[in-house]
Amino acid sequence: MKTKYYKLLAVLAASPLLMHAQNRPDATLTERSSTPPSSVTDANNDGSSVDASDAGAQRPIFLKTENITAFVGLDSKYFYRNNPLSSSVIQNETAMWMNTAYAGASFEPIEVEDAVITPYVGTSYTSTDYLDLDGLNFFSTSAYCMLLAQHSNGWAYRLGISYAMDKTDITDVETYKEFYPNIGAMKMFNLAENLLGILDLSGGFHSSESDSSFSANKKELNNVDVTASYGLQFIYENLIISPRYSATFKSYTEGSTSSNDGREDLIHSLSVKINYPIDENLNISLFGGYSKRDAKSSFADFDFQSADVGVALGLNTTF
Repeated sequence: MKTKYYKLLAVLAASPLLMHAQNRPDATLTERSSTPPSSVTDANNDGSSVDASDAGAQRPIFLKTENITAFVGLDSKYFYRNNPLSSSVIQNETAMWMNTAYAGASFEPIEVEDAVITPYVGTSYTSTDYLDLDGLNFFSTSAYCMLLAQHSNGWAYRLGISYAMDKTDITDVETYKEFYPNIGAMKMFNLAENLLGILDLSGGFHSSESDSSFSANKKELNNVDVTASYGLQFIYENLIISPRYSATFKSYTEGSTSSNDGREDLIHSLSVKINYPIDENLNISLFGGYSKRDAKSSFADFDFQSADVGVALGLNTTF
């Protein structure tokens, strides 16, 4: 009886902290740029490439040989999300508006035996507005450097490190930052006429600092993640249809000093994007997605389900 009583007290004590934490975006799920967009790495630049967010990597191609190729772009997304805080406790449906400006450069490819290695650097700025919820708007900045090795066997391998930071819109206070060393591999398969399959594998370590609600340990969101995804790209007349499934496993690393001691997440994501290239630099798309997290944690319930649907506009150019 005493054991049940103490467990109830622990749950009641943790509930206000959990409610506070789940009244703000989950930093471990925020979209962050760690690779250049595929429009930059598509040598043909015909609008038929798979977007980096859909395939998780770049099309394995050979860039034109010159010292530096610079790129700039702007992406704007307007969408509805039924669980924007990724919470099992609170579900506040809202419309959202995300705007991302990015820039970067690729350097002259390095030819080695059976492969070409291309260095990339880039940076981006993203504003995220929750149109039906007050006090949650924030902005993110990121920067990355990456080596992309395109092998003659059809695989593209990448090695990189990125930095990201979040700040609240109202107070301009930094709430999260991380360094993310990562690796990945991708291969595309010709399945039929106008149909490609895209297999992508990636992983890395999130070395982070956050304003934790649960403990004084600012690194409690540190985690190792591994992601596997498979997507299709189907070209139908002027439309590019890209369904994709991914599974991500996260293991939190801070141990007994963290409220995430022993926590493991398995995140399933299913998405589809219908892209219409207006020209080589401008495209419009419709997209939708569903995500589900199953979490193993002795501290709190971090499971969630979320769905979204929206429209996006992308503008980019290289020079």
